[in-house]
Amino acid sequence: MSEKDLPPSDSNERPSQSGAAPADRQAPTSAGAADAAAQGHGGSAQDNSQAGTQSASSNQPNPVIAKAPVITQKKNKNISWIWLVPLIAAIIGLSLLVRDYMQQGPVATVTFKTAEGLEIDKTQVRYKDVVVGTVTDITLTDDHNSVLVKVSFKQNAEFLMREGARFWVVKPRLAASGVSGLGTLVSGAYIGVDIDDSHQSEAEYRNEFIGLEKPPELISGRPGKRFTITAPSLNSLDLGSPVLYRRLEVGQVINYTLSKDGKGVEVQIFVDAPYDRFVTKDSRFWNASGVDLSLNAGGLNLKTQSLVSVLAGGISFGQLPLVDEKAQPEPAPDGTRFVLNPSEDKALARPDGLAFPIRMKFDKSVRGLQTGSAIDFKGILLGEVKNISMEFDIATKETTVIVDGVIYENRLGAAIPEAQRRDKNGEALHDVALKEFVSSGIQAQLRFANIFTGQLYVALDYFPEMAKKPPVPDVNKQPVEIATVPGSFDELQQQLNVIVEKLKNLPIDSIGHSLDETLQSISKLARTLDTTMVPALTTTVQKAGRSLEGVNKTMGSVRGVVADESPVMLQFNGMIKELSRAAKSIRSLGDYLQAEPSSLIRGRSQDNIPFKESQ
Repeated sequence: MSEKDLPPSDSNERPSQSGAAPADRQAPTSAGAADAAAQGHGGSAQDNSQAGTQSASSNQPNPVIAKAPVITQKKNKNISWIWLVPLIAAIIGLSLLVRDYMQQGPVATVTFKTAEGLEIDKTQVRYKDVVVGTVTDITLTDDHNSVLVKVSFKQNAEFLMREGARFWVVKPRLAASGVSGLGTLVSGAYIGVDIDDSHQSEAEYRNEFIGLEKPPELISGRPGKRFTITAPSLNSLDLGSPVLYRRLEVGQVINYTLSKDGKGVEVQIFVDAPYDRFVTKDSRFWNASGVDLSLNAGGLNLKTQSLVSVLAGGISFGQLPLVDEKAQPEPAPDGTRFVLNPSEDKALARPDGLAFPIRMKFDKSVRGLQTGSAIDFKGILLGEVKNISMEFDIATKETTVIVDGVIYENRLGAAIPEAQRRDKNGEALHDVALKEFVSSGIQAQLRFANIFTGQLYVALDYFPEMAKKPPVPDVNKQPVEIATVPGSFDELQQQLNVIVEKLKNLPIDSIGHSLDETLQSISKLARTLDTTMVPALTTTVQKAGRSLEGVNKTMGSVRGVVADESPVMLQFNGMIKELSRAAKSIRSLGDYLQAEPSSLIRGRSQDNIPFKESQ
């Protein structure tokens, strides 16, 4: 306690007491303070009065009475270190938010038909299988027909926000090219994105895109070339259908659209490098749909392709044989257009040259003749039928079947340059040979191409046996009309008609009556044979049986005579041996006489070796 807390001393006190009194006063003060400390703040006024009474009764001077001490707790103004933990955590969180905001890239909106497989804050956006963004929101469009998917890209993926970027949902799919997206069965669906690297700098920035419902068949950066194939119909082709070269898969169909005039389709194909160098300007493409079944004059033709093309269709290509096998054709540039042929035979056929139109009129049925039927000359294919129609003449009330066709100049062989050389005007007219050919007296006839199927073809030939000569056609009028003669089938019908007429003129009734009489006579003869001839034949058979028994007995006797151990056979064998010895003796005598012919006159000399009979 400080001195200013003590009460002021009496001013009348002597100086001598002022020196000792403070020491005496300190003791009770200290004792009172100790009691107060021991009892806390519980010291009462009664205790204070008793102490004052005792002091007053004593002879000592009165001490200074001190107030009870007041104990107060000193406030700690220092901050505890534990409060730094949440402060540091708040600073770290704020820094993470700032960094995330600073690293956050652009936001794009992609429109899809449905949001199947997509989840907010879970579905990723991948470019070349690298995560470049996340789906942050999915909402419906105003017309409720599509969904809007907001994608937040990373800052380093801003290059994807360009014109030409393509988005699609990657999930398990079964297509013509195979099964894709199986990995998403475990990881879940994600949004794939692709962009053409070669046009990134030129493309305009945009943040709204239309998503693809199917994955693109071609990803940017794939080496190769694109080509366009025009065809009358798509047939069995589809996205992912293979492109084949010598039955090896070298590319695939990546897109198809309807042509602008609506009369065909345009198929986009991609041929991978290095096989794209085999596609030249002279390449021919045809539909390799797996099974090529055709029925023509030659019979039934069946061609099959690979299993993939059987299931998914396909396109094949090849080249015509080169005149110079060592020559290397130049590869076709990217984007070249080609025509799709229906078959390999048509695709690889030689160029036909100019098509010369002809017309033929028939007054008989042309059932079995169809568009595409052959027009040939002595077995050589010259052209084909293009159209079959009917013409009715009101004046004559006659109906004629008109068959329009074409013949090709290049199929006449060496006649073309010869005709061009002989042209009076000296002009290299392509149809000179064709005009001379049709004006040479040829006529048209319908013939059977296949007797079993009933197919017909048009045969051009000369018919000198015809009494009426054909009129000379006007070659300057197109199509050139060629005279016709009745077909072989018509001749057969005429012959059958003649036979039928002759059959009609036969006396069928009288012939039938004669046949009845003949049958009756045959019946009577059969009955006569049954009554008279059958018993006689039975007797004859019985006699023949007895004769056979006698013959059998005779043969048994003969076998007994000619047996090996029979006397007859023993005598016969001995006779044979004797004859054999006699023949040997005669042969020896002959040899001796040949050597000594004089012995017949002189006799046998003594010095000669005596003649011994051969044993």
